[in-house]
Amino acid sequence: MIRRASLAVLLALGTLTVISSPAHARACRIDYHCETYYYTDSTRTTLVGVKYENCVGDETWVGTRGSYPEFYETPC
Repeated sequence: MIRRASLAVLLALGTLTVISSPAHARACRIDYHCETYYYTDSTRTTLVGVKYENCVGDETWVGTRGSYPEFYETPC
């Protein structure tokens, strides 16, 4: 009985962790150049990182991933 209760608590905590994780920007489509800007908060005043994806699919990171992404894409 104790094992079942412990398992239920662990599963509930894992579910809360997944639900409360920050949103990620969507994937860059084929034949598009994409830029994702990451900010620390919802006001988007402090930029902490940028992810560049070129038309071939190569990625370049500068900084770190923040909780509030802004995604832009341009056709090649």
